[in-house]
Amino acid sequence: MTSSSSSQAQVVPRPPGHVRCKNYGCQKTYDPSKVDQTDCIHHKSPPVFHETAKYWACCVDKKAYEWDDFMKIPGCQRGHCSDVAKDKKFLGGQDVREACAPKRLDDDVPVDPRKKLDKLREGLVSIGVSPDAFDKAWGRLAAKQGDLSLVVNRMNMLFTEALTSLEDVNLPD
Repeated sequence: MTSSSSSQAQVVPRPPGHVRCKNYGCQKTYDPSKVDQTDCIHHKSPPVFHETAKYWACCVDKKAYEWDDFMKIPGCQRGHCSDVAKDKKFLGGQDVREACAPKRLDDDVPVDPRKKLDKLREGLVSIGVSPDAFDKAWGRLAAKQGDLSLVVNRMNMLFTEALTSLEDVNLPD
């Protein structure tokens, strides 16, 4: 007569007063009164489960397709265990698409000319324009025009001209 429990792994009971660490990927149990004595290797961001891929949002280059392989991905952060639950337990396809979605620049366009210039700067910097080059350009226009509303109008005209001139460039459809 064989016992099925002898072929299964023995479950080690959690010591009294110990809690499971809530850091992403840690899985350790620890005594919360001795947090300073814990060594926690964990992930900075939650796990992503998208289609059949499993990975940590902070370690996107280390994907796994089997659960056991996913659980073996080592943490990228070192610290102390924590009993504070994270807001986001995991990410899915919707979260991945949201993070990669284009950001509209025309939402909440400010009325104040200085804020318009700040929004324009933010958009240009996001596509690789040097912030110093933009600051220098609008600074020269401000010195010449004297009024930021006139600077905004001039920038509008210059960008419109530049974009219109692209129509003459032979671009693929």
